[in-house]
Amino acid sequence: MPTLTPSTTSLLVVDVQRGFTELCPEELPVPGGIAIVPQVNALLAIPFARIDATQDWHPPDHRSFLGQADNLYPPHCVMNTPGSEFLPGLHTHRFNTIWRKGYNHDFEAYAVTAQHPAFSTFLFTSGIKSVVVCGIATNICCFFAARDLRQSGFEVWMVEDASAGLDVPAAGLFQAKAKEEGQAMGIRYCSVAEIEKAMKN
Repeated sequence: MPTLTPSTTSLLVVDVQRGFTELCPEELPVPGGIAIVPQVNALLAIPFARIDATQDWHPPDHRSFLGQADNLYPPHCVMNTPGSEFLPGLHTHRFNTIWRKGYNHDFEAYAVTAQHPAFSTFLFTSGIKSVVVCGIATNICCFFAARDLRQSGFEVWMVEDASAGLDVPAAGLFQAKAKEEGQAMGIRYCSVAEIEKAMKN
């Protein structure tokens, strides 16, 4: 079992927000979204070198919304609405930085690295070598962030039981396809227990 060094490993918690769960059924509920909170909190209890979180933060007429340019998703995680809030019970006090994304009307930003191109450089200069990723949705915003970080040279671990996924055929986004592509790139798919063990060794 590979090991992780706490002083050079960070955690990225992706879009664990009400708008991606059944708490906001009219938005974009991902099956099992609420259920991951205890597992994410278990990760948040680990002494990572730093913990970053992303927050979908859309204008009400974002291009990806139904009736807009891309016409893909129901309005969700609209800035300053209940849907944009982090899930109840999530230990947000552990976040070092919250990176908002998707706030430009004409720019889709699944990944924090798309909205904030210097994110990878920031992690490198912070001494980070490995990034643990979890959140919603496993095969969309989590995957694209993990992909970009892996392409930038980081060791990347995707924590499946602290994440929830959703197939979106209209956008060509599928859970099985994303995992296959991720594994081919060297992204390690794992559990919370495996992260806990890797960080103790």
